[in-house]
Amino acid sequence: MIIYKFGYPDLQVSPDISPFVIKLETWLRMSGIPYETRTGANQAMPHQKLPVAMIAGELVPDSSLIIQHLQYLHPQAISDQNLSADERARSCALRALFEQHLYFVLLYNRYAMQANFNAYKPLLLDYAKRSTPAWQKPFLTTFAPLIFPFVQMKYRRMAWQQGTGRHKPEDINAMGIEVWKSVKEILGDQPFLLGGQPSLIDATAFGFLNAEIRHPFPSPIHDYVLGQPALVAYHDRIWERYWKQPVTPSAADI
Repeated sequence: MIIYKFGYPDLQVSPDISPFVIKLETWLRMSGIPYETRTGANQAMPHQKLPVAMIAGELVPDSSLIIQHLQYLHPQAISDQNLSADERARSCALRALFEQHLYFVLLYNRYAMQANFNAYKPLLLDYAKRSTPAWQKPFLTTFAPLIFPFVQMKYRRMAWQQGTGRHKPEDINAMGIEVWKSVKEILGDQPFLLGGQPSLIDATAFGFLNAEIRHPFPSPIHDYVLGQPALVAYHDRIWERYWKQPVTPSAADI
């Protein structure tokens, strides 16, 4: 099985620029499912997004759909079906909090805050160098400064249309801090969010937590998370358990 992803310049820091890719790869490692990685050309992919998985010759988009597909093929994989009804409800609520709410806070902080977008440009350029055809690579350095404003505008508009981007920056940061306060309270003194064993929601949480802690985008949210020993220890616990051996993506072939 091949996972098509964005990647990250230093895999000892983070597996990917996308929390959804990190979520998927972490779940695969939790479930003991072997995989390879490739740098994916997202414009050539279904939905024009990453991650995408090649499973038995079929391209499957979206981290959640990929996981559902693999849970069917691998009954031993980590699944919410093994949880109690109460645990499944909490997992569902937390997933919505991360993927439908916190994601747009993250999006805003990366693309709408100019200093953060300036820090993001080298990561985007690194991905572009690995995902574009060989004949285009010599032109990247020249044309990237012309393309970046359009990329920034696209995602700022996305945050605006969703609603998060219509708020004041301080209110958006307060939304993000509120999410992590809630996660900290749910975690308590447990090793994982639903108790002593990792579950799918831990893979999701780790994707967003790794992006918040390790990616170079300072904000009040970043400061808050780093100031919470329980959240940092939770991140480090999952990192040490599942990410001691990163998988380096090879060049794009789609």
